[in-house]
Formats: sequence, structure tokens, C-alpha cells
Amino acid sequence: MPERWAILEPYWNAAKNTGYCRSISIAARELYGIDKISRETIEELNVRFMAARKPGHFQKALKEKAGIKTSLVDSFNPLIPCDKSFFTPVFRLDLYRGLVSKNSKRMFEELNGSPPAGFDSWLEATEKAIDTALAGGCAALKIGDAYQRPLYYTDTPAAEAKAEYSRFRASAQPDDFAFSEDFQNCMTRFVLKLASERGMTVQIHTGLQEGNGNLLRNSDPALLNNLFMDFPGVNFDIFHMGYPFEHTLSALAKNFANVNIDMCWAHIISPAASVSALYEWLDSVPANKISAFGGDYCFVDGVVGHSRIARQNVSRTLALKVLEGVFGLDEAKEIAQMLFVQNPERIFKLGH
Repeated sequence: MPERWAILEPYWNAAKNTGYCRSISIAARELYGIDKISRETIEELNVRFMAARKPGHFQKALKEKAGIKTSLVDSFNPLIPCDKSFFTPVFRLDLYRGLVSKNSKRMFEELNGSPPAGFDSWLEATEKAIDTALAGGCAALKIGDAYQRPLYYTDTPAAEAKAEYSRFRASAQPDDFAFSEDFQNCMTRFVLKLASERGMTVQIHTGLQEGNGNLLRNSDPALLNNLFMDFPGVNFDIFHMGYPFEHTLSALAKNFANVNIDMCWAHIISPAASVSALYEWLDSVPANKISAFGGDYCFVDGVVGHSRIARQNVSRTLALKVLEGVFGLDEAKEIAQMLFVQNPERIFKLGH
């Protein structure tokens, strides 16, 4: 452990001012009683962390410390069960929409058997997958395409997608076949049509991408403008407050009845930007269109710290509005209840 910490320490010291590291510091204190992550405390923190890896830890972290009723967890396979006492499933359809450029044939076979010979059967398989997910309690569909391509989806004719699917089926190496953006456009619009018919919510990643280096303009929420217009029956949940395009997202949520703002991940990306954006939205966007928190962590401990920062940010923003006389304390409490509880319950039909 000392050797590993020696490698990490300069990076931790350089970044410990950020929302990311603040979140982990809060988790260390709340879950393990360690007030400061440092060379002197890291070994004891590791001992306590390893000892906590047993049944009951999710209950402590998610329920007792973070106060979370349910966590939305996305999956590429609608047949994979999740513990409904903690999680509510969300379904990604990357495979069906042509976003999986490697091993797509093998992945489809694992889920459904051999890929169908015809494009119409492919569409039927996509619809079946959505209905299977719905039957399993799926709360939404998820689109995370901005890591791979721009979020602008033209209305590609089905005939073009059908011809491309025929080339995929005829390929000598179908697992290496890369579907074009035109095919993805057609299939994404087909999925949105199905979502509209079923009254489903569709989550879309916008703004900052995870990791280092990517094309940030791919994730500008303004690129989704045509989808918002073409699919008024779809309830869109736009992720990560669109950061750093939060002003654009403000205009979109104000302009479109079917666009909602989701602050998942936002409070650790930039606590200050989250306060500033929410302050703006409470002047421009109906409060019932904003969800104030989503942990967006792949490990449960981080959610504890993130939830604490989110509560602080929302409290700070509402306090400013109260001090300015925009609304009173009772209304601020009502808005907080909307942002954290009522809005996500309605948007994702939780508990219905």
C-alpha cells in the first residue's frame, strides 16, 4: 500500500480541491471515520474499506448515508436481473442501433440467437427487446452515443438502413462490421418511435465525457433539437446538466415540453457550475423539469460523497433565492422536494 500511495499521492495533492476528490473525502469520513486522505491515513482507510466489502454495505451507503430510494442502473441486456430493493433498471440499445462495431454478431447471438436474416426481423427483435425490458421493470431507455459520434440524428430512409443490414448479413467477417451513422440514425429514430408509443422516458448523455480526450462538440445538447421536435411524445431526460453547455440546455428545457434537465454527475464535475446553473434555471425553467441528483458512480462509496455535495449545492442555491426575496422558505422546501424526489419519481414513473 505505501508503494501504491507514493505513485498516487502527487496526483491526489494536485486534484484534491476538485469536486471529484471532495466527494471521495466525504465518503471516507462518512463511511469509514477517516477525516483526511493522506499518507498517514491511507493504510487504515484501506483496512476499513476492505472490511466493509460484505452484505449490508449497500444498505449503509445508499439507504442510510445517501438516503436514496432507488438507483437507476443501465444495462445492455434486458434479461440481467438487478436487486430491486436498491436498483431500477434502464436499458441501452447500442447493439440494436448499430453502435457496437466489434463483436456485434456474437453479442446478438448471446442475447437472441443468430441475427435475423432480414431487416424487418431486426426491427422486430429491437421491439421485443424493449418490451422485455419494460416487462422487467425498466424505467427508461439510455443513449450514450456522444462518446462515439455527434448527437445529431438525420432522418435516414429505412431503405438505406435495410440495404446496409443486408451487407452486414452477407459480410464474411460480420463481427468486424461497422454500421454507419446513417444506419444508427435510422435505428435511433425507430427506437424513439417505439418509446413514444409506450410513453417511455429516454435518457441521453450530453456534455462532458468520462476520461481524457474526446470531441466535446459531439455532446452539445443543441444537436438534439430536431429529435425534440420530431418526437414530442418522448420524455427526454438530458444528462449531466449539459455541462459546459448548461445555458443551451436551459433554453431547450424552457422551449420544449418534453425536455427535462438531469443533474446526475454534475455536482462533482463542478460544484460551482451546478450552483450557478440551478440558480439560472430557477429563473427560466419550471421547477418540475429538473432532477437535482444522480450519483453516476461505478462504485457505491462515491455516491455518499456526491449526494452530500448535491444537497449542499441545492441548499445554497435555494438560500440565495430566499435571501433575495424571490420566494419564501416554505416554497424553497417545496422546490427541494420536487428536485430530489417528486420530479424523478414522475419522470421515470417510479413506484407506479
